[in-house]
Amino acid sequence: MSWPSILMIKPVKGLDEGARENFLSFLQQDYPEYQILFVVGDGSDPVVELLRELQAEYPEKVRFKIIFEHSGTNRKMNNVNRAFEGEKGDLVLLNDSDIRVDPKYLKSIVRPMLDDPSVGMVTCLQRGTPAGGWSSRLASLMLNTEAIPQALVAYRLFPIDFAFGPTMLLRRDALEKSGGFSALTDILADDYHLAQNLVRAGYKIHLSPYLVDARIGEESPGDLWRHEIRWVRTYRNCRPVGYAFSILTRPFVFLLTGGLLAAATGQMALAGASLLLYLLHFLILVTISDRMLDRPLDGKDLCLFPVREALSLLLYLGSFGSRIVWRGHAYRLMPDGTLRAMDSSGFAGGPASGREAP
Repeated sequence: MSWPSILMIKPVKGLDEGARENFLSFLQQDYPEYQILFVVGDGSDPVVELLRELQAEYPEKVRFKIIFEHSGTNRKMNNVNRAFEGEKGDLVLLNDSDIRVDPKYLKSIVRPMLDDPSVGMVTCLQRGTPAGGWSSRLASLMLNTEAIPQALVAYRLFPIDFAFGPTMLLRRDALEKSGGFSALTDILADDYHLAQNLVRAGYKIHLSPYLVDARIGEESPGDLWRHEIRWVRTYRNCRPVGYAFSILTRPFVFLLTGGLLAAATGQMALAGASLLLYLLHFLILVTISDRMLDRPLDGKDLCLFPVREALSLLLYLGSFGSRIVWRGHAYRLMPDGTLRAMDSSGFAGGPASGREAP
């Protein structure tokens, strides 16, 4: 089999939990021809030292570019767009910095493109792996018991026209015909809109069964809230009707209030039925996490599950707003999905420019 060459673009900022091991997992792929281009937005970023070490160890596979001026509000996509200029590669892979994979990753996601020329993008779900205390467990529970089940339901019920940022493998010609990365420099949900642009250009999106591992470190309560409120407001902005009705997939509030009201009025049979339905919901999610995701929930996860349910309900209620904080900068999320900076450091004017690190 002839495997096409891959240019992997990996935007990075700061040192994520297990950063070196994450990056090494991509450098140890069972794949004949690929190169990783790391993209950094600040030459003083602590990740630069690590990238220099990896470049010395893997000179044929590792390069990195520092982008020091920006022209749009999505800093990540500004950096990616600028770094991509003049680059080669039959396929272009954009993925996150905080994920980890096994050596079969690249071949797994490339195969669907070899089998079907109409596939313009292959994307993957991410499962959470806690690498810290209670907050990392709460974040992992969100991925494993909420995000993945909801995505699978959507995948089964509707044609797939969305993507997931942890992995977006693109045909080069499909990327160009859909407007390229330059169309995303002011958009928050770049993964969603990139997929939408590809579908409008006549290509299909393929959801790979491969699961990437998101290594989730410890966060403060405030950081956890800001992180997840940005996610839910992004989701609501992309699919407002679907997100509004997603409350129906959150039985916590209905079964809890229904059970309490039934018990308060002496209708113990209804109260018992509410409890049984909630236990069924709980067991389904536990089974998905264990058997489908290979992430069984331990005792600490089970104790945090009600907290996760309550937090998700609060996030749902808080999603009907437009202010987000992303990488320390405040933005207003507009109805069309674009970002408007709320502070002077949100972006720097002028054309984007950068240089490749020696």
